[in-house]
Amino acid sequence: MEWNSLKRPLIALLFIAIFATISGLARIAAAEERTSRETSTGDINSSKAEPAAPIYKWNVGAKELPLLGLNEANVAIGFEQSLGFSTAQFDFLIFKALTFDEEHGTYLLPTTSKHSRGHSFIEFVPGSAANLYKSADGVELQDRGTTKVLKTSDGTKYLFVRYPDNEFRCAMIRDINGRTLSLLYTANGLLLRGLVDSTGRTVTFNYGRQGIESVTQTWMADSRGFTKTWTVGEGKPVDSSTKFAHAVLTKSGKFMPSNAVVNAYTDSMERSDRILARMFGGPTAVVGGNGFEPAGLAASYPLYRGDIVGDDGKVRRGHLSCALHIYGSPDGTGDSALYVPAGFTAHSGEPSPTDAAVLFYYPRLGNLTDVTLAVFHVANFQITPEGDRVRIGNLGGPGGSTALYKHSHIDFYRGKVGLPAAPARAALRIDPATVFTTR
Repeated sequence: MEWNSLKRPLIALLFIAIFATISGLARIAAAEERTSRETSTGDINSSKAEPAAPIYKWNVGAKELPLLGLNEANVAIGFEQSLGFSTAQFDFLIFKALTFDEEHGTYLLPTTSKHSRGHSFIEFVPGSAANLYKSADGVELQDRGTTKVLKTSDGTKYLFVRYPDNEFRCAMIRDINGRTLSLLYTANGLLLRGLVDSTGRTVTFNYGRQGIESVTQTWMADSRGFTKTWTVGEGKPVDSSTKFAHAVLTKSGKFMPSNAVVNAYTDSMERSDRILARMFGGPTAVVGGNGFEPAGLAASYPLYRGDIVGDDGKVRRGHLSCALHIYGSPDGTGDSALYVPAGFTAHSGEPSPTDAAVLFYYPRLGNLTDVTLAVFHVANFQITPEGDRVRIGNLGGPGGSTALYKHSHIDFYRGKVGLPAAPARAALRIDPATVFTTR
């Protein structure tokens, strides 16, 4: 099966009949009991969770059973934080994104280690060939620009695709036998809606206000279609020392990583974000800065995106460690005019073709001097002075706009540097909280 099969409509989510007779339900119960006792030949087990957490199995080889073995009456809250696809070397956490560490020029893949408790990551460093990265144990990652292909020692391949928020998420997994899993996302790529395998079995994640509320699976057995829904329980969230994931449930229903450098969104951070929202947006705009996204975004979307300490003791910069996101409403779906402060002496003539980025140079900006301001994802670009601000367009240009998710990303750089190459940006970025007074 070729990678371009992603383009084919995944009709399987729609056509499987949902007619379970009493005898059919009995067969389901028997199948679940059998699944709990044994793993069929060719099955690929999920990542091993902490002892108190349930273990979920991928029934890849048992075609007349559900694709995902959910043996608990109620699926544990936060189970998506430990749901992984297993290979010979690691268990890949399917809900997590592949990230690029600009400061060190490496890629990081969240995983569950096979040799220790808790979660970790695989780091890919540049290899001998162009656009090729390798991990310490020989896993390869090929950089193809908007897609990345990861290959493990057992021949399993993972295809990662860049979504509108610039995150690389897994879109397909293919094992050495040619069996495939396609991962299906919402239009903006922020939510994993479900999976379908090459035989047509499906897994659907049903979201509510607090994240995933239930899991529905469909499959065929004896030429009949079956469906079953597992509810997400009200018990304690999955407890693990998750690295590069979201493991601590906050009051907002969102998860905080256990290895976050900053553990709380403080009153001073909130004041800073309000000032930044008034500076760059319209009356309903909200800002996610100071390392945190707005709490109003979907429960499954990251709350904390600041600095994180890896298992090796290194501090890893997050997407918002020294940057901010601006939205038109607390839930991220609203629109807003986009502004920059007056006082710049040079600016871009038009947005860049890839990220719709517009640059402004300030001899003085807020508390600082000699600053370049870069605004990414600018729609309807214009230069219209409005008092002490200048309107530059609206939220969400190419690379950042969908019907459900509208934002702009803003960086501050030291010096008159134009738009630095991606690897150089980490060293030049300025923390937005230091630019403007937070009184």
